[in-house]
Amino acid sequence: MNRRNVLAQMVASGVSVTGPMAFAGHARAFTGPTAQTVLGPVEVSRLGFTLPHEHIADAPGFLGKWPKAWGGTAGFTKRAVEKLNLVRASGINTIVDLTTYDVGRDIRFLKEISQRSGLNMIASTGQRFFPPQYPNVSMPARTIAGLAEFFIRETEKGIDDTEIKAGVIKIGIVGKKPSALEEIGLRAGIGASKATGVPLRIHTHAIDRAAENQIPILADEGMNPARVSFDHSDDSGEMDYFLPLVERGYFVGMDHVHRGFMPGALPSFERRIKCIKMLIDAGFADKIFLSQDLEFGGSLLPEAVQDFRSKLDPPDGMLFTTAKLIPGLMEIGVSARDIHRMTVENPRSFFRIGD
Repeated sequence: MNRRNVLAQMVASGVSVTGPMAFAGHARAFTGPTAQTVLGPVEVSRLGFTLPHEHIADAPGFLGKWPKAWGGTAGFTKRAVEKLNLVRASGINTIVDLTTYDVGRDIRFLKEISQRSGLNMIASTGQRFFPPQYPNVSMPARTIAGLAEFFIRETEKGIDDTEIKAGVIKIGIVGKKPSALEEIGLRAGIGASKATGVPLRIHTHAIDRAAENQIPILADEGMNPARVSFDHSDDSGEMDYFLPLVERGYFVGMDHVHRGFMPGALPSFERRIKCIKMLIDAGFADKIFLSQDLEFGGSLLPEAVQDFRSKLDPPDGMLFTTAKLIPGLMEIGVSARDIHRMTVENPRSFFRIGD
């Protein structure tokens, strides 16, 4: 089933696949809950089809130091907008960029490409890496309160001397159990989420069932599970891992499904989409996100990794969800109604500002 047939079936089922876009720069009264985009707040009803875990580019600011890469900043920006036009044409309306400050987030770049592409962009605060050998360089503070204050400032005041605000908090935990610094970051992210009303997404090592070691911390801090997503969850492929998470009310981000196509990869693509369907059949379509964790380019990434992450699925990796994942799910019996729930309704609920 190709993408055009998928979208046609969703329309025939009475669901919207292209929600209206945000119109930045025009003052308007909000009549419903809002989400924070790089162009300002927008009613969640206007987010439409959303990719909730992506990276438009890591460290595009480095292009100024390496001007030959991708044609320099101007050339890279032009290429990014061209690709984003394809993304928007596929029926996607909103992209959540989970690139945090410590891996080169460029907030002005995100605003520019949002304006030029017509796509909503939600930027993130938070922390991706917590290297213990450079605590004073890599972290604004080594205390929970100090780091939470930084996250709150980027959410309520603005990022990098701008008025552009974060709409989500992203915390990276790279192993089976949080390190001491990662636990500080997680507790700080929880505190900032509770203080600001924006949700929390956690990079997890699902193959080691890492969420099981994070839940006690979340519970200890009194975090509402409905405001938390354990991303990269499909790397597990085990239903006895997924079910306790969604039964507690947490979201699971199924955003590495494309990696199942790699030679010898486990779980396979077939296993990953089967797990998504089994969760849906168990009544948890309202706890699933679909995305890709891809990017258009990364100045800090080796060429081979850039190629894998940006060119996985022609004509562009960012189209994997609409070109392969959704058709694959529908071919095994997932309904257009449930596709709409995972790609439109769940993001609408999750990214709203509030408890």
